[in-house]
Amino acid sequence: MNPVVSQTDSFVNQLNWHTNQSTKALEQLAGGTRLQAPQDDAAGLAVATKLQAQLRQFNAAARNLAHATSFTQTQDGYLESAQDTLNRMGELAIRAQDATLNPDQRALYQTEFQALKDTFNDTRTAEYNSHPLFDGTARTVASSPDDLVQLPGVDLFTTEQNAVTAQSTRLDTPAQAQAALQEILTATDQLATDRAATGSTLTELESAQARLVTQTEASTATFSRISDTDVNEVMTQLAREQSLTQNNLFALQQLNSNQSHLIDLLG
Repeated sequence: MNPVVSQTDSFVNQLNWHTNQSTKALEQLAGGTRLQAPQDDAAGLAVATKLQAQLRQFNAAARNLAHATSFTQTQDGYLESAQDTLNRMGELAIRAQDATLNPDQRALYQTEFQALKDTFNDTRTAEYNSHPLFDGTARTVASSPDDLVQLPGVDLFTTEQNAVTAQSTRLDTPAQAQAALQEILTATDQLATDRAATGSTLTELESAQARLVTQTEASTATFSRISDTDVNEVMTQLAREQSLTQNNLFALQQLNSNQSHLIDLLG
């Protein structure tokens, strides 16, 4: 083999290699990731792909928890309103146990009492995204790829709650007012238990969100270490490859010049 041709091929191959390495470095800098192709790091790409899928699952779980939190907060808001309603009904039941009231005054108390019963009924039938809030149905949401959170059912249609809104619960006489008060107190106790349950659920959801944030941050950091471009390292590599490309280009030019000069001498 002609030694000049062999040397030329060597310089050309080196020039192509360093040019390709420079191009690869530029792509990593432009794209922000060092995993431009499977051959760059097959094992790293496999791990990064799994982490990417896991992060999307974490994002989906975060949306689930946000919806569950909104649902439970809405429940608690309505329960607080129901508690205010029962408190006012209890106040009226106490005031109606006054034998000195005339019929007109008692009728006013009964009118407001009936309006509060209607308000309480409206609260019991409230919905969130077409789902009844107080039908006693327990619900489950995925809080991560491996965990579930249970939303306990809150039932405002129990015997105790129904007694408050019953037609017979009235303030027409002191005796009726006294009986109504007992029904209201029993319903209030149950409502307090329901609010405690929603509070506990909100605490559990908050804890699940904190765990999910920790998991997401850890997976994101790992994914970043595997896939993200190390700018300093790649810039150093790019400078080195560009320098070697220039050196090989200069050497190839010199070789071509010497070869041309030798041909001139031989000619």
